[in-house]
Amino acid sequence: MLARVTSIDVARAAGVSQTTVSFVLNGKNEHGISSVTRQLVLETAQRLGYAPSAVARALRTGRSHVVAFLLTDAPMSVPFARFRREVTAALQARGFTCVFIELTGLTGGASAVWQHLQPAVVISTAPLPEQDHRALTSLGVKIMDGALSSADASIAGLDQRAVGRLQVRHLAERGHRKIGFAAVEEPQDQPFCLPRLEGAREQCRELGLAEPAVEVMDYSLPRASAAVARWHAGDSPVSAVAAYNDTAAVAILGACRLGDLAVPGELAVVGVDDEPIAALTVPPLTTIAIDLTVSARALAASIVALALDGSPEPTTGTPESLTVIHRESS
Repeated sequence: MLARVTSIDVARAAGVSQTTVSFVLNGKNEHGISSVTRQLVLETAQRLGYAPSAVARALRTGRSHVVAFLLTDAPMSVPFARFRREVTAALQARGFTCVFIELTGLTGGASAVWQHLQPAVVISTAPLPEQDHRALTSLGVKIMDGALSSADASIAGLDQRAVGRLQVRHLAERGHRKIGFAAVEEPQDQPFCLPRLEGAREQCRELGLAEPAVEVMDYSLPRASAAVARWHAGDSPVSAVAAYNDTAAVAILGACRLGDLAVPGELAVVGVDDEPIAALTVPPLTTIAIDLTVSARALAASIVALALDGSPEPTTGTPESLTVIHRESS
């Protein structure tokens, strides 16, 4: 790895003092530096590939344009990868650089980020340990804590409850009166799964349907098969399932195939996320697509407001953020 070029290297190559280099690169014109020397320093810095230190610039100007996005047990799905790209693009359009950092969850990791980046804002997908929160606050860093926690499911401009509500509404419109919900047990999925389940329950109540039959599973065929067997048992079996995401829905489709249950004739299935695999299943999976551009721009606007004004901009989801991709599984 090449060593980072510093102002000392520029001064040495240009044959001037480091103080002169600092004045020139910081645009200070009041120190009697000749235009020839100024041009020499600038050309030397460009030739050597000098880039100013983000930390030094932040200390000098009193403001950083770096956003540190801490990922602690965040779901690494294809949609979340898209979301990361959209957040990065939206922040870049506003003059901010977004750096994603995966943490192990150990105390002290978040405050260590400041030493390397001097970020204007630290965003954490999960609540920060109290020690980190206190340390960052004392350094003047703005914090958006637990950005994906179920306690504030609309922080990115989309209330996850709306996802579960739309799933149930879609199934009810197709005549289903007894609906199941496939929840998952992985901790990193709970900030999304729990509010989606709550939304499904709310919609069932509003439509006068029975409480959704909830089965907690993982992404394996054995667990999915056990869930499908319980939904299909009894005199009044579940006729449709709203799955937490497409991965859970695909596992349910596999279980139905193994159990010789017709989809959607005996069990309709709706997923979430519109993963690429959703269009390739047999039958093709109906799913809820989430407009990640809308959510990313809302989150970026909130981040910038927090960095500049000290308070996040209120964000609210819109129905246009969600679209039913109707395929043959429902």
